[in-house]
Amino acid sequence: MKKLLITFSLVSAALLGLVSCGTDKKPEPVNKNISWTEAPSLKEAYVDTGLFEHIGFAVPAMNLSKANIQNGLKHHATSVTLENEFKPDSIMRNFSNGIGAAAMEPFTSSKGITIDVPKQNKLNFDTVDKAFFDCMDMGIKMRGHVLVWHSQTPKAFFCEDFSSSKPLVNADVMEARQEWYIKSVFEHVQQWENSVNKGEHIIYAWDVVNEALSDSANSVNYLRDGGTSNWFKIFKNDEYIVNAFRYANKYAPSDVLLCYNDYNEFQGDKHLGYLKILDAVIAARDDAELPARIDVAGMQSHNQAGWPSPAEYENCIRNFINKGLDVQITELDITGSWKGGNNFDRPDPAVQAKTYTAYFNIYQKLRKTETSHGVTGITFWGINDEVSWRGAATPLLFSNYKTKDAFWGVLNACEKS
Repeated sequence: MKKLLITFSLVSAALLGLVSCGTDKKPEPVNKNISWTEAPSLKEAYVDTGLFEHIGFAVPAMNLSKANIQNGLKHHATSVTLENEFKPDSIMRNFSNGIGAAAMEPFTSSKGITIDVPKQNKLNFDTVDKAFFDCMDMGIKMRGHVLVWHSQTPKAFFCEDFSSSKPLVNADVMEARQEWYIKSVFEHVQQWENSVNKGEHIIYAWDVVNEALSDSANSVNYLRDGGTSNWFKIFKNDEYIVNAFRYANKYAPSDVLLCYNDYNEFQGDKHLGYLKILDAVIAARDDAELPARIDVAGMQSHNQAGWPSPAEYENCIRNFINKGLDVQITELDITGSWKGGNNFDRPDPAVQAKTYTAYFNIYQKLRKTETSHGVTGITFWGINDEVSWRGAATPLLFSNYKTKDAFWGVLNACEKS
């Protein structure tokens, strides 16, 4: 009877949205620098208790087979994001050697346009497939990152005859190529899942479009322009963004989440531009021929200790939720002050920890419930400071696989929920 009552209490709390962190928490140790595999589990604190669906880390594919990485990920995470290996330039890396006519085949788009595209064996999924096996062995899912991006995409993909020395193709041809690439990626993933993973999804969400917003956005011109984006240079508007979500919707399983992803997503006109992108995709949901689908607003959250303010950050999340979307924090790290370019000061450890605590308090307050959209998962952009893209600014939770004050700041938010 006692066991039944306890079970009933937990179920009732979940239904009422009163899920809390784990009750088996140990006191914070005097020595805060302990092995990440001996520290309290973030997965147990935040996922097993029902607060979020996923806690994840960005990891280079080559590290996924290392025992220490696997042990730590199994302890703390339910999700990984490949740092680079699922980006278009990795999948299309064979394009750099040129594509002869014998390596081409016809593809007819949903709009009836027939173009020549590289045969499937010109796309290279070897590294991705190995990462799939590693994730399967660990019992961990993956966020797909990324399908459409102005960066880390071969110029040849945008050019006539897939030759970087030739002019860019027109919008009709590029849209067909976009559909072909998205179709190819989704079909490969589904073939792997069906043949190896008994049909179970290894990828639960995709960044369909990444970083289409301009850093100098204003109320009229908010998209990254042709100076940096071949996508914009060809389409000159947001059509390629909406189309990406049309084709992702067409080829993705209906229960795989589709996400738009960007950084400094809370900031002024860039935030307003983000909302305009969401509006454009949402407006295409009811299209009779090629409906779009978007499920998630992705917030990279490459932030600084004390910036943005918790209030500004929370307001951003609320605005995305109010669009009828869930929110995923996709690339979280926290540095010190910006010094220009990709240079940042090291944060004061105590301030960094407090910032992580403040953000996780917001995530919990705005988490998804049975009756409302909200934050569903958090991914840290890396494991160790030493291999972070902003390593000199010590932005992460661990250093040399040992916990920092930042880690205890994240856990402290759970303990205070």
